[in-house]
Amino acid sequence: MVLNALRDGMRRVNRAPAVIAGLVVITFLLALPLGLVLRGMLQESLGSSLAADAAASGLNSDWWQVFASQATGIGETFTTRIIGFGAVVSNLSAVVDAQPQKLVVKGVAIAYLVVWAFLVGGILDRYARNRPTRGAAFFSACGVYFFRFTRLALFALFGYWFLFSVLHGWLFDDFYPWATRDLDVERTAFALRLALYLVFGAVLLAFNLWLDYAKVRAVVEDRRSMIGALLASSRFIRRHPGETIGLYLVDAVLFVAVVAVYAAVAPAAGTVGWTMWLGLAVSQLYLLMRLWVKLVFYASEVALFQLRLAHADYAAAPLPVWPESPAAEAIDKP
Repeated sequence: MVLNALRDGMRRVNRAPAVIAGLVVITFLLALPLGLVLRGMLQESLGSSLAADAAASGLNSDWWQVFASQATGIGETFTTRIIGFGAVVSNLSAVVDAQPQKLVVKGVAIAYLVVWAFLVGGILDRYARNRPTRGAAFFSACGVYFFRFTRLALFALFGYWFLFSVLHGWLFDDFYPWATRDLDVERTAFALRLALYLVFGAVLLAFNLWLDYAKVRAVVEDRRSMIGALLASSRFIRRHPGETIGLYLVDAVLFVAVVAVYAAVAPAAGTVGWTMWLGLAVSQLYLLMRLWVKLVFYASEVALFQLRLAHADYAAAPLPVWPESPAAEAIDKP
């Protein structure tokens, strides 16, 4: 069942290329202003100096240190940690250690989340129908579920605040120092911290899983109450723990595989020319695959729910009708 849902989810994503193409464009447009600002900062700092020639030939650490010491705003994020796979590790470290981010980064992240909250209802609706829908129907679904998911987002924000502020603080700021205060073996302390990371990660993934199926049930069953969707999500996960958790872990393995491939081919600091453009292409392909995996998460969860609980009244994917007509959008009632 898990593998069937995964394969079905992949097919649904691949049959809707416009969804991932639209997300790519939105991601690019949100990142473009910051990129242009950072480009201006680099031009102002380097100009036509010898440092610019050195930077074009490879990593100019001396100039980078000077730039980092004087940078403000988005320029503060331009560190050596952004080179190649280092950016992935840096982002992961920021999440698991609950590191505060720059205000400008928070602003872009919030804008991205708002856009995603608007689109996710239409995306889930498209995957649940499992057949092409026109733009009007897609954005209509986005509008309908945006206000419902806004209420769900308030609950999610409280949950993430609790996890990253209360639980994370208790595990790593209170419990870990207390448990390691008398330890004199660094390996034991490292093993304990790794175990705490696993505990925190498991709780975080469980919370994400709960929210995911709440969204799935809200869309597939056209639920208006988000409390009802959360309760329905918990019931579905409780009745099918092996399949829901197993599918989530398989999707997570798919994500890890994408990250592992990128780690093997991630570009390092290079020179001006074709190597620079090759590195850019590899990085953009990695971002595309990240989006694809995220969509597979949602599509496979929709597929699993429909495979397990679908019936003709509300959850079954519509039968193909030719010629396509408004009747194809209707759900037959007994």
